[in-house]
Amino acid sequence: MIRVYWKNKIQDASKVRISPVNTGLLYGESLFESIPAYHGVAYGLKEHLERLKKGCFFLKWPMPKAVEFQKGIRLFHRELGGDFLVRFNLTQEIHKTAGPKDFFTHAPVLYATARILRHNPHDPQPLFGKVGISPWQASTREVFPNHFKAAVYMTTRKVFRDHPEWADVLRLDDKGFVVDGGSSTPFWFDGHKVCVPPLSLGGLESVTRIKVLNICRQIGVSVVEKPWKPVDAIHKGEVFMAGSGVGVMGVSHINSQRLKNSGAMTDLLWQRYRTEVLKLG
Repeated sequence: MIRVYWKNKIQDASKVRISPVNTGLLYGESLFESIPAYHGVAYGLKEHLERLKKGCFFLKWPMPKAVEFQKGIRLFHRELGGDFLVRFNLTQEIHKTAGPKDFFTHAPVLYATARILRHNPHDPQPLFGKVGISPWQASTREVFPNHFKAAVYMTTRKVFRDHPEWADVLRLDDKGFVVDGGSSTPFWFDGHKVCVPPLSLGGLESVTRIKVLNICRQIGVSVVEKPWKPVDAIHKGEVFMAGSGVGVMGVSHINSQRLKNSGAMTDLLWQRYRTEVLKLG
């Protein structure tokens, strides 16, 4: 049975009631944030809530207090223990007949679900997986604000339906440059420096992206925001993904082509990442 954090307590999903007259169902207007928790301590909570706050500002919704999120994480930890990923959702209930030009300023409803993490910080070996190239062109941040996740999830889920063997996807712009991943940030280590797609291309303002770039700088690895193409990475260096769900994940294939890399940088960053999050408990 799926358990849901709603109205300040954990309940069976069958008991949770979301009105059919809300902005999420009527207009696809909702916000969500996925946050990893290690030993019950949220990793990057402040940064995740800051990004969610930008979404609330965009929609002119009041931002729920941080204590509401903290309580949800604490209650899920009592139920699940260990390490988990909690997804918080915000959607606004509509209390009277309204059309697409009617707006309200009352607080959104907060609810959340949680699942066990795909990665295990106690495992010395990082995850590795195949990624593919999305057939859907990434939008620029002039087309859609790049602190929102919702803009990419519909097309990403379509790609995952068609390619269940892929652990993630690369989203490209009209020139073939990597803009972002489907659910994680892609990085290319060219053998000398770590290259990450510039946010100016339209990729998500990922919290884990910032964490990994900080780790790179701490260990003396050069970092550059630089456009790169999948073909650049197939025969040179290595590609890895970083996100709340995977931590640091190495890439073994792009489409059907195996990458010629050792995974040494992926392993190094995973060791530093797991050391950092294991300290949280």
